[in-house]
Amino acid sequence: MQLWSAWLFLFLMLPAAFAAPQKLDLTFAVPLVAVIVAIFLALMGMLSRTISDPRLEAWTKTEIRELLAGVILVVIITAFFIGTEGVTVTLTGKSDPVGAAVGVIDGLIGKYDTSYSYIIQAATKIRAAATYAPYTSIPLWYVSITYSTNPLGGVGLMMNPLNAATQGLTNIIYLSEGMRLLLLFLKAVVPPVILPLAMVLRLIPFTRKSGNTLIAVSLAAIVIFPFSVVLAGELNRTLGPDLPDPSIKDLSELNANPWGMVAVEPLCESVPIRLLLGATDPLFAVMVCSPLLLIIPIGGALFAICWNAVMYVVYPYILTVFQIAMTTVVVLWELSLGGGDSYAMGVYGQVHPFLTDLNNLILLSYIDFIVIATVTIVAARSLSSALGGEAYMAGIQRLI
Repeated sequence: MQLWSAWLFLFLMLPAAFAAPQKLDLTFAVPLVAVIVAIFLALMGMLSRTISDPRLEAWTKTEIRELLAGVILVVIITAFFIGTEGVTVTLTGKSDPVGAAVGVIDGLIGKYDTSYSYIIQAATKIRAAATYAPYTSIPLWYVSITYSTNPLGGVGLMMNPLNAATQGLTNIIYLSEGMRLLLLFLKAVVPPVILPLAMVLRLIPFTRKSGNTLIAVSLAAIVIFPFSVVLAGELNRTLGPDLPDPSIKDLSELNANPWGMVAVEPLCESVPIRLLLGATDPLFAVMVCSPLLLIIPIGGALFAICWNAVMYVVYPYILTVFQIAMTTVVVLWELSLGGGDSYAMGVYGQVHPFLTDLNNLILLSYIDFIVIATVTIVAARSLSSALGGEAYMAGIQRLI
């Protein structure tokens, strides 16, 4: 008998083992609770007439009216959900309020990402120019003179406003991404879980005030919140051409490309020249004169002659020629830039309008957030007060 019970249990549980997991949905609980409350109130009415208790009978009649009001409220809320699509279609052309709100935030995030890319490129080019410092060494017997210059180093000051703009941009990106994620979370949680739970609490006589408050919060989260985001986006569009659109018009203006650097770049990048200058005079003499050892029988004498000539005459002259050439280029470049600020003015001309538009965009985004928070909180408090719930909502205000 026990074996048959085990087999029967396994047979009944087999379909459940292969069933796909279902999302939590409390919508079905609303009519069920309404029926249960109606039955409960009917029994309480019968009991009040049976024991002839006028207070219980009056309470029962009041609760029946509240139940009917709750059912009507559920119907109105359902119709309101459908009605909000028309408002969203009028404003954005989309029937999904949350999708329209997410689209508005995605548009702003796209501008933020583009601005972030401009900041990275500008900072890279400015830092490369500011840190370019060529130097040359002039030997004088047992001592040498090293000359170094950094004529574009002052432009590094432009990094400070770029860093400040990056911090402000990072904060507003976090805020926008948080709003986007909150919209998607509320869309997935409120209609199937929180709003039905609020309706259930509204239908139960002893949790009516909590249910009204939760209904107001749910409607504000899934209707007013997306609508306020769409409203903020539409208000931004009224600015027209004055709407901030930060961009650097010509990034090539941030390329230093000093002619001195361009002139010596082939010499610095040439592997043979770098090997030649990097070798010491004995090593260079060995590399040049070693093939003479293959000449027999006078290879040794030729190598000695070549060694002395290369080590004490040829190699020092080669280094001197390169040092004179490099020193001339560096000094001429220094003199050509002395007193000139063409590169710095070019950087300022490109970065300043970009930072102005970027700061205006960040400020506009904070204004949008204030508008969204104000509309959502005021609507939630008004709905809660109208429905008979908590009017102040101190917890939600503190959260915002």
